[in-house]
Amino acid sequence: MVKLSMDKKLSEFIQTVIKDSPYYSRWAKKDESKRFSSQSLRKELKKKDNLYLTTRTNGKIIGAVNGCYEAGTFWIDWLVVDEKNRRNGIGQGLMKRLENRLKREGVHKIWRDSRTSNKESKSLLTKLGYKRITTIKKHWYKQDFILWQKFL
Repeated sequence: MVKLSMDKKLSEFIQTVIKDSPYYSRWAKKDESKRFSSQSLRKELKKKDNLYLTTRTNGKIIGAVNGCYEAGTFWIDWLVVDEKNRRNGIGQGLMKRLENRLKREGVHKIWRDSRTSNKESKSLLTKLGYKRITTIKKHWYKQDFILWQKFL
């Protein structure tokens, strides 16, 4: 068996989630798939302002959260959980790990977006104490988003 590097494992995992997501348009899937290619991830993983956390079962990635630090805040770019492992606390666990780490590092606020149609994301963020800031109409890929924040 060939051992895959972290960038390849993460890319394969995220590519699968993108492909199967009901929340992404064809355009978004195409662009985001390029963005999370193995080559792109290799570069991203080297940047000091980026952070990727994963959850694994038997060596297989089943959840990931990533984002970047900026001016005392942290922007969550993606929170993804393998479809078969959703509703088992994986996303909540990743978010708690992320929040604890960021608190230790002195980050004062986390912010992120979610599609207005993503009921699971809205439910999780509300449960974790994130507050809705605003709704952004026809934003990325001409889709509607909610902008969220949480002070640590």
